[in-house]
Amino acid sequence: MAVSKRGKYEAPTKSPYSFERYDSDLERQMMKYLEADPEVAKWQKRHDISIPWIDENGRTRKYRPDFLVEYTDGRKVIIEIKGSDMMDSPSVLRKRSAAQEWCRLRGMSYELTTKT
Repeated sequence: MAVSKRGKYEAPTKSPYSFERYDSDLERQMMKYLEADPEVAKWQKRHDISIPWIDENGRTRKYRPDFLVEYTDGRKVIIEIKGSDMMDSPSVLRKRSAAQEWCRLRGMSYELTTKT
């Protein structure tokens, strides 16, 4: 499966926007999944979340997670989708750790997944 496909997801019903952009086929599939999931009340790729994290060289960077999802039960979850070959990458693991703490402080959850 190609993961570098980019494009527009047209007319989502659970996003506040008339379209959302995706940067990979995995993201496009996740959008389709979120649209079909009856437990998802809202989702968006275009959000204002930027999470600081420290790279391998000790520099502070900004991480913009893939999706902000709100479920019908009120839970808010940040979802990051990666190819299985990237799950153990040092930068992905550092971003995950920073995002988990960021979410914990805000009463949210973080999910790093390879599937849709």
